[in-house]
Amino acid sequence: MRTLILLVTAGVATSCQATPAPAPAIDMVFAVESDPGLRLGQARISVDGRVLGETDSKGLLRTKVYGRPGQQLRVEHDCPDGHDAPPEAKLLRLRSFEGLGEHDLGALEITLKCRPQQRLAVFIVRAKKGANLPVLLDGQIVAQTNASGVAQFSTSAVPGTDFIVELDTRNQPKLRPQRPSHLMTLPDANEVFVVNQSFDVRKEPKRRGSRRSRITKIE
Repeated sequence: MRTLILLVTAGVATSCQATPAPAPAIDMVFAVESDPGLRLGQARISVDGRVLGETDSKGLLRTKVYGRPGQQLRVEHDCPDGHDAPPEAKLLRLRSFEGLGEHDLGALEITLKCRPQQRLAVFIVRAKKGANLPVLLDGQIVAQTNASGVAQFSTSAVPGTDFIVELDTRNQPKLRPQRPSHLMTLPDANEVFVVNQSFDVRKEPKRRGSRRSRITKIE
């Protein structure tokens, strides 16, 4: 019995040196998103320089990756138009878990980011006592408040852009303040800006009417 064990061990060792066992396959699911929960299709993914494919309409790529425990994988991805990938590649190190068989673990899920180059900015203007006022964005008329003093408009810009929203009161000189403005900065996310502005109406001073002369009859 002891000799048989030695022979088998030696045979296995000799066999491994001659023909290394192939690296095991690992099921992987790659998810590409711009923001949490917003998936992107047509993102090309590669591991260690080998292209695995592109994400589908649901932003997912299901594939197999071959590697051994302790091996480090370099994951890179190309984002669709209008998005930028992180400058650094994602590094994954494979690990084995004792007591778990090949089919005990589900597919390994990896989330990759694609940062939008531009973000959406929506503006809602609420002007109390400010009906029918032109609304300017960075000096350009983009909307006009309605009879209730409300206006809405939107634009796209790169994150970090500053916006100046102004209410033009030149045609209504009785309103105070005159031509108020608000400064907003677009974060690295789609944003809704609410502009609340209250106006006072200047009252005209009462004019004293000319006193009617009193006629006294003298007899």
